[in-house]
Amino acid sequence: MENLIRLNSVLKSEDVLRGRIFTSLQLEVLKKKLKLKKLDSNEQTYYYKFIKPKLKAMLSLLGIEENIVGRENMIEDRIPKAVKIVNEVKAKYKNKRIMVSGSYLFNERYNDIDIFVFAKYLKEDYKKGKRHINFIPESALSSLFFSSLSKISVSNFAISPRKEFSIEMGDLMQDYEVIVKFILDNEGCKTEMRRLILSCEYLSKGSILDPKELYCLMQKFGNGKKSIPKLSYYFINSLLLGYEKGVLMESMKEQVKNYSKMQEDYSMAGNISIYLSTYKKVLELAA
Repeated sequence: MENLIRLNSVLKSEDVLRGRIFTSLQLEVLKKKLKLKKLDSNEQTYYYKFIKPKLKAMLSLLGIEENIVGRENMIEDRIPKAVKIVNEVKAKYKNKRIMVSGSYLFNERYNDIDIFVFAKYLKEDYKKGKRHINFIPESALSSLFFSSLSKISVSNFAISPRKEFSIEMGDLMQDYEVIVKFILDNEGCKTEMRRLILSCEYLSKGSILDPKELYCLMQKFGNGKKSIPKLSYYFINSLLLGYEKGVLMESMKEQVKNYSKMQEDYSMAGNISIYLSTYKKVLELAA
């Protein structure tokens, strides 16, 4: 909460705050806290019992709701700015869940400020300056995507992400195949890539990546056709670690059969030969 209050503002308003809201002792403790100095046991008692509740009430009166998750990964001065953005968007989309997440919160360099509006009836996403407004269905609140997104976020609602998910093999293979096709066609596939990596990490390790971890992992794969072998290797390992041998081999045999037939009919299609090679490798390693 102290991230939403600046020391300079307290110093400028010290005469008004003293006596009306805080005692002299409470004000000194607050300033010490904002200077990031260590509080002794008595000062900590004062801060958490008397000062913090008053701060929370003041922010609530101003319409500022503090729901900040993963602040240890955030750039400090982006936090109050993100809170301001959430409240501005909330004023436009009343009674909607609003969240700021993405690289704006943890990267010095960023392209857009990703703002998510969770709504029953969806609208078309749009950009206004640096702000990218994404309309997301409320059903996504129980998704792996949301559980990841919310790990580094500023929002106007309490976060209660799910922790257990079922990753369907068919969905995983579909994302992999779409990504390979898009890369070969020089098309963007960030959404599919994010979804694939999140699913693979959860499937193989039981881990739900936060947005910063996801961003760093995506950077490692790189761009262009040279990224396909690395992506395929990652995908193969995830399948081997995530599914039982019998189920995996049965599915892979079917895929190899289907794509072998398709390769006869579409011998020039580069994506089919990649799929076939990938699924054959899974079969070989699973056997």
